Amino acid sequence: MYRVSARLKRDVVPELLQEALDRTMPWFESFRVRLRRGFFWYYFETNGKRPTIGEEAKTPCGTIDQAGSNQFLFTVSYFRKRISLEVFHALSDGAGAVNFLKDLTCRYVRLADPKDPAADGRELPSVEVTSDPEDSYEKNYRKGDGYGLGTTRAFRLKGGKLPLYAMGVIHGYLDTEGLLSLCRRNDATVTQYLSAVLVWSLYREYMKGRPHGEPILIHLPVNLRPYFDSTTTMNFFSSIQVGMKIERDDHTFDEMLEAVVGQCRRQLSKDLLSRRFAGNVAVSRNLFVRFLPLFAKDLGLKIAYLRSCRSHSLTLSNLGRIEVPGECREHIEQFEVLLYVTDREPSKCGVCSFGNRTVVTFTSRLKDAFLQRAFFRKLAADGLEVAIETNGAYNENL
Repeated sequence: MYRVSARLKRDVVPELLQEALDRTMPWFESFRVRLRRGFFWYYFETNGKRPTIGEEAKTPCGTIDQAGSNQFLFTVSYFRKRISLEVFHALSDGAGAVNFLKDLTCRYVRLADPKDPAADGRELPSVEVTSDPEDSYEKNYRKGDGYGLGTTRAFRLKGGKLPLYAMGVIHGYLDTEGLLSLCRRNDATVTQYLSAVLVWSLYREYMKGRPHGEPILIHLPVNLRPYFDSTTTMNFFSSIQVGMKIERDDHTFDEMLEAVVGQCRRQLSKDLLSRRFAGNVAVSRNLFVRFLPLFAKDLGLKIAYLRSCRSHSLTLSNLGRIEVPGECREHIEQFEVLLYVTDREPSKCGVCSFGNRTVVTFTSRLKDAFLQRAFFRKLAADGLEVAIETNGAYNENL
């Protein structure tokens, strides 16, 4: 589960949000499904019911109540000025979910603003949010040897946990132009720079600046649509890993940034990304695998998940700059992305930008905020102004 949210400048009117959702659904047929269990596989089936909104009343990214959600694989909720879309990752990745949220939010804004000439909310806000249910993995699959991420055991975050079902959320607000300027001076992208800051923070706070036998590896999901000219609203992403093994007690941040930038540049090629997801497609096409009973597939997937979890220290997902039509922009304050955490991956980081505000959000089950504190202090030391907002799970003075 993950959440993408739009924070408006006025409180949400529930009735108008429900109407906006009703008008959004016909444009996103790939979201109008429910998950069914067969003997050999899970499959999607068209869901003819009506999705309904609700006031936010549970921990972010919690399990979807199938009865309460009319068996949809997403939920739409509101809290004061915030509209939140939570999505089961089998339905769509972050890019597809952002398209849905943008369309929903713009329709709501048009309904809520009587001065807007498009107040009936019927038209699409922009071409880029049109639904496309294409399976881009199959379309772009090239037969050949797949290439995986490997299973090197990475350094893992450990520590005391928050109470059961609690999750700490920390938003860090940055000036986008200031962040971009900092990255340009260091010949890095935003994702590369923030990844290096994460490596540095783990090195300083958790390894205490000392060598360690397990490398720090940051897991970076990659939106494949720009590489393969795809507009699908279904899943179409891969991932890469960046980081370094800590072998000395005098590593510098510049050294870590250089390593991360070089690794990204080597891995972010169309050919390598194609090879990376080719292995998964080949497995799904294998006749032996296709006719394995579902319980055997479930076991295999669980083993694969546990192996993948041990191969990275932390996930950083950057959804990039979010754009909406001009008439909607003035009603929206910011967007946010929250990632679900588990005992094996107790902390994750989501990033997105809107206007001149970049929001970096940490979600965590750990009761300390050492990583977050070190991360934002490093950015502040680099000359950025940082504002912090939390959900109250921490008493830590950041």
